[in-house]
Amino acid sequence: MSAGVETNPPPVLDIGALPTLADHGYDGGRVALRRFCATAFQPDGPRFLRGNDGTLVAFRHADLRALAARPELAAMAPNQLFPGLLSAETSEEKPVGFAIADLIRNQLFSSNGVLNAALRKVLLNQIGPKQTAARGDAAHEIVARILDGLPLGETVDLVERIAEPLIGLYWGALIGMSDKEALAAAVQARKMTPMLFLQTDWDSLCEADAAAKTYRGLVEGAGQRSLDAGGCPFVSNIARDLAEIDIADDLDYGGYVPKTVGAFLAGNLFDGFHTAALAITNTIRALIDHPEALVRLRGEPEKVAAAVSECLRLEPPVIHLNRVVNADFEYEGRIIPAGVRIMMMWGAANRDPDAFPDPERFDLDRSHQGSTTFGGGAHICPGRFVASLVARSLLEVLIERRLEIRASGGANDWIDNHAMCQLRRLPVRLERQPG
Repeated sequence: MSAGVETNPPPVLDIGALPTLADHGYDGGRVALRRFCATAFQPDGPRFLRGNDGTLVAFRHADLRALAARPELAAMAPNQLFPGLLSAETSEEKPVGFAIADLIRNQLFSSNGVLNAALRKVLLNQIGPKQTAARGDAAHEIVARILDGLPLGETVDLVERIAEPLIGLYWGALIGMSDKEALAAAVQARKMTPMLFLQTDWDSLCEADAAAKTYRGLVEGAGQRSLDAGGCPFVSNIARDLAEIDIADDLDYGGYVPKTVGAFLAGNLFDGFHTAALAITNTIRALIDHPEALVRLRGEPEKVAAAVSECLRLEPPVIHLNRVVNADFEYEGRIIPAGVRIMMMWGAANRDPDAFPDPERFDLDRSHQGSTTFGGGAHICPGRFVASLVARSLLEVLIERRLEIRASGGANDWIDNHAMCQLRRLPVRLERQPG
């Protein structure tokens, strides 16, 4: 470029001029997600949208993958997630919502930069792909134990009788919880669900906050007890790695270093209890709609992992999470300015026909490269290996035992006004295959 020649900077993206989520029928939850995808991915559909609060909404697969890789896109820090709440830490009487905020600030999902990398390493050292794969036999044993306690031919709620006990007992065994504690923690994690609603009423918030306090007491207490007693490598290894982190707290951006191994476990295993239970439930829910897939799996059990991936592509636990722009950056010829919040609609991207042709079709042979079920970029969910393992283990044991799961009544009790695809209940019957 010749000296002295000036170039005009790219224009700022006019978020206010974008069509809205409401224009495409989205107001939270799985039913709304299906409605949204049916219109947003039409040939003349929009590139971006905006939320009611001015949030930029990204929902196309290519945009989500590209944006997630940008260093300017940050996780919501504790003070952004819970403005003003954590300042009440020193007060005697804590406001409603404090227990939730105090729990979630211990999550790596609310950290950025060097702290996010450090906390992620602590967690992945224990629940990375190799470590999780080595626990496959233990997961199978838990599934077998749960199924042994269920009556054949009678209606049971898969959420409360299979999914929550499976993930609760899985984590409980790792951190030294009694079965009673582990099952109670899974129930309390479910009771925290209203914190993920798009709009929360006062009574629901109070119930979720009380559940957060109870859940934290169960998990944090067990973690500290196991550390003090010794003999629990999962907990002691996390405590050792956590103690090596020497990074100052920054509730406005960088994040918060958990002060005890119990606080670390409680914060980071909330998604392990809650979202993984959804992954188990949604896997079975997808197969109820596609019984031919389960028939094929009995002859090709090596396809179980692919089946779980396809089930969770169609019925993803997470619909969307918010990010915030920490510095101006150019994207596709427009400047996205610092301070803008971006709703990352991970669940919608898995139904983008440009990434997954004929997205409504259940295809056991489909490639899942680039799947956004567990997010993407620097903040991708570290619990994805465990969520996949427990869902896969359930299918494998069902196949080994020649058991079928059939819907028994309403299978569409989806929670609306929600950032997740979550069923309140899933009535099913277990039946033995003949022969």
